[in-house]
Amino acid sequence: MKTEDKQLSTVNCQLSTNPSALRQALTPIEPKRLPTNFAYTTMQRIRREQVEADRREQIIAIATIVTVSVLGIAVFVYFFGLKIWQSFRTTFIQSDTVALILSTLFCLTFFALLNHWLAKRQTRTYCK
Repeated sequence: MKTEDKQLSTVNCQLSTNPSALRQALTPIEPKRLPTNFAYTTMQRIRREQVEADRREQIIAIATIVTVSVLGIAVFVYFFGLKIWQSFRTTFIQSDTVALILSTLFCLTFFALLNHWLAKRQTRTYCK
């Protein structure tokens, strides 16, 4: 308290002995003017922050999906891995089953590539 009183009395003493300081203290302070594009730059900054927040949310969502998927696959393999492996071994021993599996994989690959090509072609026509 005493130091604040001393500082206040020092300021009062300076104002009373120096008339220019008194005038300066009593003159109204002009408000600072904002730049002409203040609203635009503020909105740009808000948009950038929103994009960054959306990107963070997407990264968190992707990380969560990957983590849950990996854990789910690990639990599935832990409980059913041996049974699945045995069924694959018995399935691949038969020669007619191997031909059926290979033809099915070929067809799935073909249709996946066709789907990718058609989707790419469709986005090109919409972008023009």
